[in-house]
Amino acid sequence: MSTTPEMAREDLLAQLMRELRLMSSFDALFSHAVAERVGVHATDIETMDLLNTLGTMTAGELSGRTGLTSGATTRLIDRLVRKGYVRRKADESDRRRVLIEPIYENLDEIEQLYGPMADGMTRVMSAFTDAQLAVIIDFVRRSNAHVSEVNSSLRAQLHEAPD
Repeated sequence: MSTTPEMAREDLLAQLMRELRLMSSFDALFSHAVAERVGVHATDIETMDLLNTLGTMTAGELSGRTGLTSGATTRLIDRLVRKGYVRRKADESDRRRVLIEPIYENLDEIEQLYGPMADGMTRVMSAFTDAQLAVIIDFVRRSNAHVSEVNSSLRAQLHEAPD
């Protein structure tokens, strides 16, 4: 039986989907292991990563990014404040707004746990050409936007009042 270009493409897409699912699972399991090691929830670790990557934001923005309710977001921030990972601070341009800011000097233990992962990923990425990296970056950005949208939609459905 010969393969058609459509079958080959379907196979490639299926392989890519499988690898993405595995990457997502392994990443989630790693976050759980790091969280367990430092004594927080996996959601706390992922939220810290959002803050470290995207920067300081309000509780409302954090709630929107994570898809958590405002109450769950407040509890999450309270846990991170108690651990010394974040602080609440007044927005200098609008004193009514409170910003959630990482305390980078308190993140050494977490950074050390992520060090081997970051080093390994740097080695993996360095094997690609600049042109290949540009395609990968484009793919990951589009994927992130899609996953964020689907997560927000699912979270909104979960938080809707039942009929």
